[in-house]
Amino acid sequence: MKKLSTLLASLVLPGVGHILRGRITVGVAFFAGVIVLLNLLAYVVFRPAPDGPEQQAAVLVCGLSALWLGCQAHLAYLLYGVNPAKYARQKEDIFHEGLRHYVRDELADAIRRFEDVLRFESFDYDAYFYLGLCHRSAGRHKSAVRCFKKCVEFDDDQKWAAEVAQELAKARAARKAKAKPE
Repeated sequence: MKKLSTLLASLVLPGVGHILRGRITVGVAFFAGVIVLLNLLAYVVFRPAPDGPEQQAAVLVCGLSALWLGCQAHLAYLLYGVNPAKYARQKEDIFHEGLRHYVRDELADAIRRFEDVLRFESFDYDAYFYLGLCHRSAGRHKSAVRCFKKCVEFDDDQKWAAEVAQELAKARAARKAKAKPE
């Protein structure tokens, strides 16, 4: 029932279903695309012009229909085509593999695995935190700072707030020490 209500919400406002499923960027993109096309359609139809706007309006209606149907098809695929339990298990396995590499100080492999986790879910703050630790340990302080900032951005519960503050201070101090001539 929850899947059906998500699909119905997206029928009324395209992109809302994606947002409800945690795909915020995709949802906002679909919603913005529909709004832009509707505004262009209104402009073409209601502007005072000597020649008829029928052809331009038809093109915009086709584009709007294609975007709307694409949104629904993508959401249906997300809701019914992807096994969420298998998806979560794969992501968790990759994350734990990254942790094993990090503990063994195999930073290149750990970075690769945490980046794989972020391909699964681009707002995984745990992956950003450990990716930041890996970058800091590898001496890539600018990348570490970027990852720690992303971690804080997505960490609504502030699970890593204190640790990130400490790590940011360490990374910034190391970057300043590296930039300072001796």
